[in-house]
Formats: sequence, C-alpha cells, structure tokens
Amino acid sequence: MPTLDARVAEILANPRFAGLVHRLAGGFLAVQNLAPRLASQFSSQQRCLISHATLGAYFRGLRNGKAGLTRRDVVDLALAHGLSSRNTAAASFAEALHYGIIQPVRRDSARGELVEPAAATLWGLSEWYRLHLAVIDGLDGGSRAPRMQADGAALVADLEPAVADRFLACPLIRTPPATYAVFASVDEGGNLMDRLIAGLDITTADHEDRALTDVTSVSALARPFNISRTHTGRILAAAIEIGAIGWSGQPGRSRLWLSRAFRGDYARFQAAKLAIIDEAFRETTDAPIPSLATAIVAASAMAEGWGSPAP
Repeated sequence: MPTLDARVAEILANPRFAGLVHRLAGGFLAVQNLAPRLASQFSSQQRCLISHATLGAYFRGLRNGKAGLTRRDVVDLALAHGLSSRNTAAASFAEALHYGIIQPVRRDSARGELVEPAAATLWGLSEWYRLHLAVIDGLDGGSRAPRMQADGAALVADLEPAVADRFLACPLIRTPPATYAVFASVDEGGNLMDRLIAGLDITTADHEDRALTDVTSVSALARPFNISRTHTGRILAAAIEIGAIGWSGQPGRSRLWLSRAFRGDYARFQAAKLAIIDEAFRETTDAPIPSLATAIVAASAMAEGWGSPAP
C-alpha cells in the first residue's frame, strides 16, 4: 500500500487533476447554496474536524448498539483530539442543535439527552462524499460515485469513521500550510477559498504565477455566504499580507489574483483528502478499483500548475 505522501503525489501528477479540483470547488459551492447552515459547520478547519470526529464517533457507536451522542460526548471528543477548548466545543454543539444540523433522539437516564445527525445533514454528508469520489473516478476511471449515489446512507455509515480517523491523524489536514490556513482558520473562510478557486479561468491558470479570478468586489464575494463585508475584507487582508492573493489593480475595483503557492497548497490539501477518502473507500468496500498510478503521466508534470511545489 503506497504511503499517503506517495498517493498525494500521484494525484497531483495526474493531468486531469487541475480541471477536476476546479470542478470540486464549484461542487462545494453548490452544496453551500442548498444547505448554507450545514456548509458553515465545515467552513473552518476547527469546525470541520470537530464535525468529522463527532460523525465518526456517532456511526461507530451505531455499529456497537449505541444510539446517539450527548453534548458531553462531543466536548470530550474535541478535547481528546486537541481540536478546541471545552467552551468552543460546547458552543459548536449548541449551534448545531439550534439550527437543526443535529436533532434530539431521546433522553438516556445514564447519559443525558442523545442527539443524532438530521436527515438533511446525512444528505449533505453523502453529497460531500459523492463530490470527492467523482473526482477520484475522474482520475482513474473508477465507479465510486455511482455507488455512493445508489447506496447513500449505508456507505456513509461505513466510510465516515475510517475517514474521520485518518483526517485526525494526518499532519497536513490537522495543520495546513499558511496560505490555506489563513482562510481555513476563520468562520466561512473555507467557503470564501472555494469561491476564489472556482472563479479561476482554468484554461490559463496553470501558466500564471498570479492567476486572475472573476472576483472584483469584496461585497459581492461576501454576499452568497451571508457574512459581512468587514469580516470578508479582514480575511482577504490577512491573505494579501502573506502574498497568497492580491488585487490586480485598485483594491475592490479590479480582479483578485491567486498566487501559485496558494493554488498549490489548496491542491495539496484537496489531494490529501482524496487520497484518504479513496483509501477508506477501498478498505470498507473491497472494491476492485484500478490504481491511480495507471492514470499518471511522468513526474515532470508536477513542475507547473496545481501540483507544483510552493516557491
């Protein structure tokens, strides 16, 4: 079995990857448009990892006859994995309950009130997996996404514990590069990052050190995510300060560009997720899927574009 680093390198070297990861960013935005509250739970690195740790524990519990999780379970998970403070984890739980992302099941006399993912949350998680599996299929000609479409909840229940464990153990997922982290460390930052990537002209981006997006206004960038112009401007300013992005002309009145380093870091992060999800898929389904290596071109393909090392 190849190491995670080797699998990530294979994915980045695939000539189809740039187009597929661009499409993946657009898919994330489509889910955000349909389920904005749910997408918000996954839009920062901290919230995303707490959510995956919780979902992984929930599905693992179901296998062992344990229905639902309590607030204390969620807080203990966050603390055990070093994801947040007790207060932050409790606030995340309360927000998820308030917005119907999780819902009460029943009260256990020993454990307290039990909750489970709402039906809309399970749909969103299934769609999130389908998007990633479709990219992997696009790389090697497999048929994972149709299986997710057909098996849905049952396949998610098998996949999520394995994926959550791998995410929590992966250094790149836990501590992404600075150009990625400047977005992922704040609420809605992940959604903004996906919007910037989706706004690239993929036919020319690979050849540019500073690839232009179609984003020309801070207000227009913020509007679909129901966040303030001030919050959005603060995130962009932090990214501009480290050279990840910039304005091609007058700030707020010209097109934003994305640096090659930022695009490369985004690509590597997505490739790590894809490698982890594919490994978990193979483990849980024992599916006879061709190796990505059969679809890889020479390693020199990594010398430019999405897969190139950050300068």
